Amino acid sequence: MVPKPDGASPDQAPPKLTVGQRLLTALPNLQRDSAARSAESKRSVATSDGDVVRPDAVIDSVKSGSAASPGSRLRDAFTKPAPAAGARTGAYADKSTDELRHAMKYLDDRERIYPLFIGPLLAILDIVLTLVTLHSNPAVGHKNHVAPSSIIALGAGSAAVALLVVVAAFYRRRSFTIFALLFAGYGGGFVTMIPSWFVAGWLFIRFNRIQKVVVARTGGPAAARQRAAKARADRPARARLGRKDKTPEPAGPSANKRYTPPKPAAGGR
Repeated sequence: MVPKPDGASPDQAPPKLTVGQRLLTALPNLQRDSAARSAESKRSVATSDGDVVRPDAVIDSVKSGSAASPGSRLRDAFTKPAPAAGARTGAYADKSTDELRHAMKYLDDRERIYPLFIGPLLAILDIVLTLVTLHSNPAVGHKNHVAPSSIIALGAGSAAVALLVVVAAFYRRRSFTIFALLFAGYGGGFVTMIPSWFVAGWLFIRFNRIQKVVVARTGGPAAARQRAAKARADRPARARLGRKDKTPEPAGPSANKRYTPPKPAAGGR
């Protein structure tokens, strides 16, 4: 109980507090509230006997504490985004190794559409660029003049390579299609290089992903060599045809190969 000053009446109102004094008086209340919340969380974690702690209670208390903090929710939203619903662990998890190896060599229906579309487009662009170049070609005698036959030959060759992309995509050969797209991009400069190289890079990235899955399953060329070496070691040794086992010769000095004539008999002529 706080003693009243001398001469103060019991009905006299207490003096008004400033803003700083009000903040100071509010601090102990915050401490008591935090202590009460911590004590309440500890009581919820403990079991009825007070000696054993349930793991699910600890997890629930941690989850509830993180959910109550707006800062932690904001941090988790940026650093730990929620996984998408129905996300698959692997894009090729449902395919066998033989199917993946087949997909490395041949294009599927989705991959086949883009080269079939980009090939005629590149051929049309090459023809249009050839006509534009012929029209803007300077007159004879100008330093930038180019022979029309050279321009036509370059345009026709570029269009032929672009149509080669269609042939490669028709037979679904992945490596052939990628190389055809790379060479077809040179015909019209950046106008044809950007779309053709973009499709070629996309096809190569998909090939690389499939290859990584196959290597992860089989172990790569090193594991194949180890399996082949183990198979050769376990294979029984084949006996050579037409060769008999020879008995080992006794150790000792070798026989003298010099010819010695026989001695004549006693009393002979």
